[in-house]
Amino acid sequence: MTVTYEVDASGRETVGLKERRGKRYSICGPDVKHHECDRIRIRSANWHLTTKCNYNCKFCFSRKLDAEIKNLKIAEEVLKKLVDIGIEKINFAGGEPLLHPLFLPIIRMAKDMMFAVSIISNGYYLNRDTISKLSPYVDWIGLSVDSTYEEVEVALGRGNGNHVKHITAIADIVHCTGVKLKINTTVTRMNYAENMRPLLKKLMPERWKAFQVLHITGQNDRYFNELSITDKEFDYFKSINQDCIEEMGPVFERNTDMIDSYFMLSPRGMVMSNRNGNYSLTPLDNIDEQTISQLLDVRKYAERGGIYPW
Repeated sequence: MTVTYEVDASGRETVGLKERRGKRYSICGPDVKHHECDRIRIRSANWHLTTKCNYNCKFCFSRKLDAEIKNLKIAEEVLKKLVDIGIEKINFAGGEPLLHPLFLPIIRMAKDMMFAVSIISNGYYLNRDTISKLSPYVDWIGLSVDSTYEEVEVALGRGNGNHVKHITAIADIVHCTGVKLKINTTVTRMNYAENMRPLLKKLMPERWKAFQVLHITGQNDRYFNELSITDKEFDYFKSINQDCIEEMGPVFERNTDMIDSYFMLSPRGMVMSNRNGNYSLTPLDNIDEQTISQLLDVRKYAERGGIYPW
């Protein structure tokens, strides 16, 4: 597999080409032009395998989804359909995906189908042994951490006071396996003024994504008002943290960037849209390689770096 990409005068990645399964497709970045969207295709998917989670993050927008798949054959059919419509990379999320009873067989199957495989986890169930078992089947391990301060994580509902310490230890183990490390941060009223540089310097991720806390009706209504921040406040967080990752550069996503720019699957394998600030479901069987680009805003997908050297 070869990767080429173009860089503009500021050093930011724009559009190049990547080859996988004999196909060529665009690598995107913040400076993608309107005319370039015509050759961009949706190549990545997020499958929220389960809503089960051992934490209770106040901002979580995946609390009340449909029932998870418990039959490996059905999970295989979902993955085969994703191949058919041109998906190249799949990210397994939750809830906490490691709590799905078929988690390991599913990611093994995805790797056998030549997907680039990533997971996003709160890290609680990850240790040297579990990471060793996962490493042959995953290209990226994503860890969620929102603050350098344990008390902030506790207040957000993430962990019991040792989350940051545990994530720091897990990051070291991930680096030793050769699997790439990604960090996800949700930016809220509790952390938007925080300098994350010292922690990120310790974690040394290849990729860091920071998200403005997003309201999804019926999912995180209870605490959203106390956590919500303005675009200006999110931009302040960006201004103090934007130069902290050298590998690919950090990705900062406002609410408007997230709406309509992710190809998401529910636990049951239905396509989820957040277009109207809540979730609507479409059967995956109704989607093909042409209609998938009609479900999403391709320009937003491109501008947020939906395709990168994975």
